[in-house]
Amino acid sequence: MILKTYIVEQDLKILKNYRSVLLYGENDGIKDDIKSKIKHTHKEAEIINFFEDEILKNKNLLYENINNGSLFNEKKIIFIQSATDKILEEIIYGLQKENDDTKIYIFCDNLDKKSKLRSFFEKEKNLATLPCYTDNEQTLINYVTIGLKGLKGLTGEIINIIINNSGSNRKIIKNELIKIRDFFEKKTINKEQLLEILNIRNDNGFNEIRDQVLIGRKAKVNKLLSEVDLTSEDSFFYLNSFYYRILKLAEISKENMKYNNLEETLDNIRPAVFWKDKPTYLQQIARWDLQKLNNALHKVGEVEILMKKNSHIRKDILIKNLIVSLLDEANITS
Repeated sequence: MILKTYIVEQDLKILKNYRSVLLYGENDGIKDDIKSKIKHTHKEAEIINFFEDEILKNKNLLYENINNGSLFNEKKIIFIQSATDKILEEIIYGLQKENDDTKIYIFCDNLDKKSKLRSFFEKEKNLATLPCYTDNEQTLINYVTIGLKGLKGLTGEIINIIINNSGSNRKIIKNELIKIRDFFEKKTINKEQLLEILNIRNDNGFNEIRDQVLIGRKAKVNKLLSEVDLTSEDSFFYLNSFYYRILKLAEISKENMKYNNLEETLDNIRPAVFWKDKPTYLQQIARWDLQKLNNALHKVGEVEILMKKNSHIRKDILIKNLIVSLLDEANITS
């Protein structure tokens, strides 16, 4: 059975009709939201988390956990992360015995139509697949509207600012909505305060540095750094600037697998890339494949953790070190 994401998000009870559900696709935000809702609506259940590698190393692990009752709870929910077709045999073996008190939710990256795991879940009556594809403009508008329901001052312009600032990434939007609700709980949303909360600033000087770093132009970056004063106070702005651009490049890289033509990809990606920015994006994506982009996101994340854990650390130095690291990465031939 193939389920529709928007229907499941409206009524999670639909999932109760299936012994196990396979959630696959590039939209990690949807998968995270549904996983959180499952946990919230089944607080009485025992929650068990596995990764595929754990199950492949111990062939009986999944079967035993599916068919053995919980010691402390009537219900049991098993989450399997980062699954692929390699786990199909263990899934089939584990589901041989009926057990209505145990539900299994399997989370995967994108699975094509040839996937044996996807095919198995689509054909079996008591199993279901839930494709989690990239949000479109309308689904994100609905997501923000529902997430900020009840707050005063919510307008179309405010919604668009939130979506555009997140790079149309649901996971980022979710975190932003939490901040917005906390701040405006007893206030009316206004644009100026919202921009401050979201760390949105017009800083063409640093944006130029960011763009030249990702293109890999060391001489140009050194010249710009001599002209721009990087302050510790603005370090999180600098970090976010890198994060959102790298995330956008990763999105373009994934989408280009469909078109295999960067010009066409940039014309079709949503939200659209402004025509004046296309040459910069093309130069950057030529330097970064998806693996390098994921490594870069990891580096940005590590710097953020250091900043938050050490209030007295020189944040401007961390940013400069990050710039050097990304410059080096940009100049490594894939």
